[in-house]
Amino acid sequence: MGLRFDPMGGGQLKQALNAMIEAEKQPIKVLEKRKEVEQTKQKLFGEFKTKFSSLSNSLGSMIGFNKFKELKADLGEGEGVMSVNIDKEKANIGSYEIEVKELAERSSMISNGFTDPAAKVLGVGYINVRLANGDTQDVYVMNDEASLNGIAAKINNLPDASVKATVLKDVSDPEKPYRLVINSKKDGLENEVEFPQLYFVDGDEDFFIDSDKGSKNALMKVNGFEIEAEGNEIPEFVQGVGVQLKSAKPGTTFTMNVRADITKVSDKVKKVVEGLNGVLEFINKQNQVDDKTDTKTTFAGDTSLQNVEFRLRNLAHEGFGAYFENDEKFKIFHLSELGIEFDKKGMLQFKEESFQKSLEKDFDGVAQAFAGEKGFISQLKTVMDGYAVGGQGLFSSRDQGFVTRIKQIDQSIETKERNLEKKTQSLTDQFSRLQGTLSNLQRQQSYLSATLGGGGGGNPISQLLGG
Repeated sequence: MGLRFDPMGGGQLKQALNAMIEAEKQPIKVLEKRKEVEQTKQKLFGEFKTKFSSLSNSLGSMIGFNKFKELKADLGEGEGVMSVNIDKEKANIGSYEIEVKELAERSSMISNGFTDPAAKVLGVGYINVRLANGDTQDVYVMNDEASLNGIAAKINNLPDASVKATVLKDVSDPEKPYRLVINSKKDGLENEVEFPQLYFVDGDEDFFIDSDKGSKNALMKVNGFEIEAEGNEIPEFVQGVGVQLKSAKPGTTFTMNVRADITKVSDKVKKVVEGLNGVLEFINKQNQVDDKTDTKTTFAGDTSLQNVEFRLRNLAHEGFGAYFENDEKFKIFHLSELGIEFDKKGMLQFKEESFQKSLEKDFDGVAQAFAGEKGFISQLKTVMDGYAVGGQGLFSSRDQGFVTRIKQIDQSIETKERNLEKKTQSLTDQFSRLQGTLSNLQRQQSYLSATLGGGGGGNPISQLLGG
């Protein structure tokens, strides 16, 4: 029986070629697997960085007594009289007895009445507004604007107008209920404006000021002292405390207490504890391995992360001092005394009620122990910043390591792929030549078989080719 030669592109020759090419690809697949491992660890380290950086960044806004503290104002019976906003870094704890005798008022005028606010019956003219500083503003009105609605729109469209206008309906005069009202934009004598007689000609109806009133300051009594306020909005009522007067209650005194907001401070510390637990939990999870764990893609046994954990845990066990200049006293606080301690699983437990009681008992001392120059938060921030410092910290070195290794692997893959391409072309060429040779031999065999005949013991060529 003669050889059976495969046609080019199929059969055993093609399988042999593919097998050889596949063997050449194995080193590339090994490199790709190594790259996947590095990328997995890079992503995992990115998760750790996010937890770490989020905690570290939040600490900066809490260092220092004034940043750490939170204040709130209790108004008692004054809730409907005023509202309060506090700049906690400027304000101080204190109590104030307040009586709001009169609200500040703003300059205003009201016109005579008209039947239709859209009717253009006023002719042409202008309104002259005199400001408290002596300057004036002229509002010119043409025929197509000569209605109450038109004048209001004209005034309100002025970019720097000191007044605003509106049209209201006064049913005390059913026949002519619509009036134009012009108000100063701000309260108080300092923002007073004067409205002289309006100047209009060629109108079908007269247009004039029916009534006006001037500005006045707010009148208050604070801790027994009579004071005036320039307006109802007082940005700096006392240091760091702004108020907005809502109503006057002459003869009624209420107490405004600016005091520590224990709940807000407690919530801030709780978030620090949660953030710290997030970092510790991540590291702890890396070291929880079993026979199914692929330690190549984790940080099991990583000494750098173990060092981070060691320093954070040690810091949480230290004592933190609070110094009081007025009393010349120095006191040491431990987190465990304030309701923050490690549980059996190695995580920090925040006992909110205990911590709030500690704040209520000694707010200044606890705040100093947490946010003072050598307090827990300050030291925690210093430790964490040491790992995140650019160029030489743990994060920078690890990030650069991942980038470098992945780049080296990519370069190796690129080199091997180029070599594979060349090898594939070379093997393909060799197999093509072999295929051609075998095809020629096959044609010669067929020719010789036909020429010499196949009887007897066969011909020598057939025997030579395996027939």
